[in-house]
Amino acid sequence: MSSITPSAAPVLELIEIRKSFARLSDSRFSGRRHVLDGVTMTVRSGDIYGFVGLNGAGKTTTIKAMLGLIHPDAGNIRLFGEPASSAALERIGFSPEKPSFYEYLNVEETLRFGTRLSGKSVPESRFVEVLELVDLAGDRQKNVGACSKGMQQRLALAAAMLHDPELLILDEPSSGLDPLGRRMIKDVLQKLKNQGKTLFFSTHILADVEEICDRVGIIHEGRMIFEGPTHEFASSESCMEEKFVQLIASASASNQSSN
Repeated sequence: MSSITPSAAPVLELIEIRKSFARLSDSRFSGRRHVLDGVTMTVRSGDIYGFVGLNGAGKTTTIKAMLGLIHPDAGNIRLFGEPASSAALERIGFSPEKPSFYEYLNVEETLRFGTRLSGKSVPESRFVEVLELVDLAGDRQKNVGACSKGMQQRLALAAAMLHDPELLILDEPSSGLDPLGRRMIKDVLQKLKNQGKTLFFSTHILADVEEICDRVGIIHEGRMIFEGPTHEFASSESCMEEKFVQLIASASASNQSSN
């Protein structure tokens, strides 16, 4: 994990983002469920940013807001120093937690199919470059249905980076992978950072955050309860897991006392 200078420009900023959804009971409206409550964060150029939280904390909803897939009830999102726009979203690559592919297409065909759907023009050399980066060049003719979960996760990452985006947003890229699969994903992320890319990924795996992330943001019950350099969150006196458990317990107690 290498440090980024404090002067690095923000590429992604969330400012007081709020989001709620209708709550239904017996198919009738029964109020609103607040999912995001004033989420604020800053992702700087060249960072690897780890976004951590329990299941249901609001991680995926936050990512959907970043990508314009849902509209916040309140707050602002800025991309590359300007209000979020379709042009700015073109500079982002995204990989979902559970990628879904046509199983009868092979690895290379899947990437080419994706470029046709997106309408983007990709140089022929880029297909080779990306497949080599995610260690799938030797499996380019393999049907996706015969690929392991780890291979499919790396294929999703390859698809996300194919148009050479400046910012990559990854939802649980190591979810369900064995230690070797996790290692390969981390190696790819580090290579991308070395190329000058900015990476934002959600995860439950604190050891991965501690190993490769420059900054960490922690969300709990729709609220950010920590954001800052990774080394400030996990000091040498306590491991990240211990600090995380303590922080969640404290935030839960505070939320209960305020209700």
